[in-house]
Amino acid sequence: MRTNGQSRGLLFTWWVVGPLVAIWAGNLLFSALQESSADLGALEASGKEFLENLGSGDGDGVCATMTRTARSELAAAQRKNTCPQAVEALTAPLSEAERDELAGSYEARFFAKNGSTGHIKVEDNPLQISELLLSEIEGKWLVTDWR
Repeated sequence: MRTNGQSRGLLFTWWVVGPLVAIWAGNLLFSALQESSADLGALEASGKEFLENLGSGDGDGVCATMTRTARSELAAAQRKNTCPQAVEALTAPLSEAERDELAGSYEARFFAKNGSTGHIKVEDNPLQISELLLSEIEGKWLVTDWR
């Protein structure tokens, strides 16, 4: 009979503890999904801001959404002294329609497997940018490179 009493005690414990464990696990999962969703939203906002500023030719705005290294590389690639000058040189040949197309070329966002790098997929545009690579630096997603 002792075994029967122990079984009832164990069963009662699982009836009490089981739902508490399920609630705790659910809350943990919900928190993780909510945090991931917030990170994706911030990643998306940074990517859209970069593309909108690039389409408008706003050099200061574009450069504010880039890492220091990316700004330097862009300036060097365009043979300019500053990032804003490089943005101006890059976008100057574009027509108004091409600028609008570039500004609205955001398509989708996703994280790399380790979560430290974000990617923004970009639709067809006159600069032939297909993807933005971003890193989170001091709580802000910044463009590190594009392909």
